[in-house]
Amino acid sequence: MGITMDTLLVLFPDQANEIGRLRSADTVFAQICADYESLTALMPCDAKDPTYSDLIESLRGLEDEIRLYLASRSQPPES
Repeated sequence: MGITMDTLLVLFPDQANEIGRLRSADTVFAQICADYESLTALMPCDAKDPTYSDLIESLRGLEDEIRLYLASRSQPPES
């Protein structure tokens, strides 16, 4: 996995397999993840700087979209 996927794994550590599955199967979800990773790469070390509030807001919106996708499209664990 690349450094960009690692940002998603930090945010959603228990759903790594599901993220990988959905990214392979759903182009919309894959694009949401790619957008999140691109914005994360733009984020400076000092995320508290108020000049980055739009970037932070965009990241939070994408995080919410990813959460919704995971909640609505996740497959139950195999027994």
